[in-house]
Amino acid sequence: MKQWERQRWCYYLVMVGALLAIGELAPVDPPIPRSAVATPAFTVANNQTVASLAAHLKRVKARMYGVYWCPHCTRQKEMFGAAFRQIDYVECDPRGETPRPDLCKKADVKAYPTWEINGKFLMGVQSLSELAEASGFKGPGNF
Repeated sequence: MKQWERQRWCYYLVMVGALLAIGELAPVDPPIPRSAVATPAFTVANNQTVASLAAHLKRVKARMYGVYWCPHCTRQKEMFGAAFRQIDYVECDPRGETPRPDLCKKADVKAYPTWEINGKFLMGVQSLSELAEASGFKGPGNF
């Protein structure tokens, strides 16, 4: 290897190290197994069950706290599909759409997403089964 090639590689490695150190080139989180966070492919019956769960969560005044830039919040929303419109969602980032950081502060939210159900706080992505159990959902079908 020629001297200039070695210098170029050293420069490259130093730059990558610097970018990693300042967070500009953050390592990607390992993929989470789809079975751990996602529901099975939606069927018509399953869509009805998910919609029933969303309506139930609304009835019991469940609330999801999150931020628009959070990939885990996005994953949680996608689990509900179109039924997520029924969920009482609180945007915690003041830069987000219809933000309510005051509610997030009052609830002492420390992680995203956080669910508030029947006075209990559940942090992180919850499976639909976990949300059903926490809220006392006795609707049709299984998740």
